[in-house]
Amino acid sequence: MQIGGVTAERNPFVLVLIDGNELIFRTAFLNQGDQGGRLAARALFQAINEYVFSTIADLSVEAKIVARVYVDLEDLCSLCLRAGLVNHGSQVKSFVRGFCQDKPLFDFIDVGMKGRAVVFDKMEDNLYMNISNPHCKHILFGCADGEIYAPILRQLAENFQTKSRVTLLYGTQPDHRLVALRLAETPVGNIFRDTKVDTPVSVDQNPEISLIPALLRDSISPPPSSSSPATTSYSGSRTATGIAHPAVVKSHSRRVSEISDQSANVAVPVTSWAMAAKKGAAVKAPPKQVVSEKEQLPADGIRRNRKGQRIDPPTPEFKKDEVNRVKKLKLCNAHHLRRNCQYADGKCEHDHSYKCNPKELETLKLVARMSACIHGSECSDAGCIYGHRCPFPGSKQGGSKEKPCINGAECRFPAEMHNMDTTAVRRLKIT
Repeated sequence: MQIGGVTAERNPFVLVLIDGNELIFRTAFLNQGDQGGRLAARALFQAINEYVFSTIADLSVEAKIVARVYVDLEDLCSLCLRAGLVNHGSQVKSFVRGFCQDKPLFDFIDVGMKGRAVVFDKMEDNLYMNISNPHCKHILFGCADGEIYAPILRQLAENFQTKSRVTLLYGTQPDHRLVALRLAETPVGNIFRDTKVDTPVSVDQNPEISLIPALLRDSISPPPSSSSPATTSYSGSRTATGIAHPAVVKSHSRRVSEISDQSANVAVPVTSWAMAAKKGAAVKAPPKQVVSEKEQLPADGIRRNRKGQRIDPPTPEFKKDEVNRVKKLKLCNAHHLRRNCQYADGKCEHDHSYKCNPKELETLKLVARMSACIHGSECSDAGCIYGHRCPFPGSKQGGSKEKPCINGAECRFPAEMHNMDTTAVRRLKIT
């Protein structure tokens, strides 16, 4: 089969679509942050790989696995904090970063302030866009809410050709409305939670709600007024507080070549985690821990601010000419700053023999910190030489709102690593 002169067997792939607010990764992955994200990506890849190659006839060994997890990240951070799945909201963000970095075709897509309704739209759009794509050999659809997703999937389930191209991916047992579609199913309970998340809503007992990363917290919209029950289970159209918001009925009409024209009315709930965040803000913050200068500069620990973000030691003033000169020396940062280059003798492409004077070493520290640490501001490696906050000077033109440094919007450091509080309030002991 050829389409536009290009064979349909070229670049075959299997598409995995997941509603990241409904299929929650296991706590063992989430609370490991970056490393947990990497392990989760590998586990998901292996599970999908084994499933598709054992069930799809004549699937080419060259077929790639593409995974897209659509998520309202502020929603997910709040849920995980309130349910006690993580100790700090930054663990979720670090988990997401590790998940995306481990597999080049695995992505978390944060819909941000647009809310959960956009997650549903994205899932539906990708499903219908790829169901008739000859390069797409199969779609695994991860969801839990039958009220929302059953109408989206019904058109495909009622057609023999499209039904055979979709498998329902689940952690907890599927909603009865999804089961009624009689689509192929595969559980991944060893990767996603196989039980619903029970979350206490008494914010007084959950002060960690105030520790959601600042970037996420700032994007929360004002909440509607509502009351909350004592406990809730996170499932389907319910919000973090368990309140089912009034649904907005949206008519979807899709045209797929294999199926008849048909319109499906889909109830799309509008959800917000702002209410939980607002209540969290109303809780009196614990007294600020005051530490002595000696405590702020521990010999055996890492300085952190009140949000738990790592504070890098001071570096020399940024002098562009001197920074560029040291960069041109092509020095091995790991060798000169840590004495532990990972490459075998003679294999490293950077210089080990140059004798740095004290000033050059200090500048080299600054150069090393111009590369953001992959573990972000929660890094706990006492000897880490990379940056945990943006080391570049502020822009006279103001940069951008989120990134006010000289690099502006092009800065490789995320927004939350700019304008960080550098007041140490506690330290993490090295064990």
